[in-house]
Amino acid sequence: MLESIAKTNMRYRGLKLIGLVLKIAGGLEMAFGVVSLVLMPLILSGSGDVLTQFGYISAYPGANLLIGTVAGIALLFFGVVAGLLTFALGELINVVIAIEENTRAALVGDPRANTGDA
Repeated sequence: MLESIAKTNMRYRGLKLIGLVLKIAGGLEMAFGVVSLVLMPLILSGSGDVLTQFGYISAYPGANLLIGTVAGIALLFFGVVAGLLTFALGELINVVIAIEENTRAALVGDPRANTGDA
């Protein structure tokens, strides 16, 4: 009985690693989204005029700062949403593994399994 539980823990080591990597990637995506809120206005409003390299000529002074702020807010939103989705996918993998382990333990008759009997 305990051998099957030990095999189950060893069986999904790769999926647990993938879940961990996805959660770390989700956290990094959210962090990059937050950092972009600060960096985008600084980059686009600089004296080097990054936007003029792409052919955009500003008609109003300070327009690049406004464009950088809007771009930073958009990147913050998309970075946080993408990070949350990636983190949720990593958690979903762990939840499915836990459901499978609990189902296998209940099938074997492990008294530690949550069978719903109160």
